[in-house]
Amino acid sequence: MFSFNSLQRMAGAALLGAGTLSSPTGVAPDLAARFVDLIDHPTQEANWERFHALEDRLADAFHGTCGEGGCVPRRFLWPMQLRCSVQVDAAAVVACVWVIAGSDLKATATGHIDAEVRVWRCVLPLPRSMPVERFHSALDVPVPLSVRLPGASATLRQGLQDCLAAPGSRT
Repeated sequence: MFSFNSLQRMAGAALLGAGTLSSPTGVAPDLAARFVDLIDHPTQEANWERFHALEDRLADAFHGTCGEGGCVPRRFLWPMQLRCSVQVDAAAVVACVWVIAGSDLKATATGHIDAEVRVWRCVLPLPRSMPVERFHSALDVPVPLSVRLPGASATLRQGLQDCLAAPGSRT
């Protein structure tokens, strides 16, 4: 399995775009991108609608889960953006990061509003690599957060709950 840091590097590299990619070792990659955003697989924006439909299903499931009190910490949480990295040669999803933002607003005795805003960068529990079509079809279900992808260590909901149990980053 990939380590958390290697998953972050791969996801980050895919999000930077083919023109600015660099390998974790700092060596410039081949001219052809080795990793692309899932939206751009197999060609630029070819997976746009399907990916955004998945992102919407996950967001709806997130709101349902949080509405049932299934999110920690207890604050207003909102799924911001999901991105997945695809290894081009294998046509396989290798990493997904879902950014969740949360806020907690409090009125003070002086009339000011104190805002605590936090961000979580949640790495979704995935197997080492998963074919793009298999990834999409596994999550094309009414409650995608309850899915445990074949070879993954946890369901998406468990991974999300583990991520949100951490303090997150202050913004």
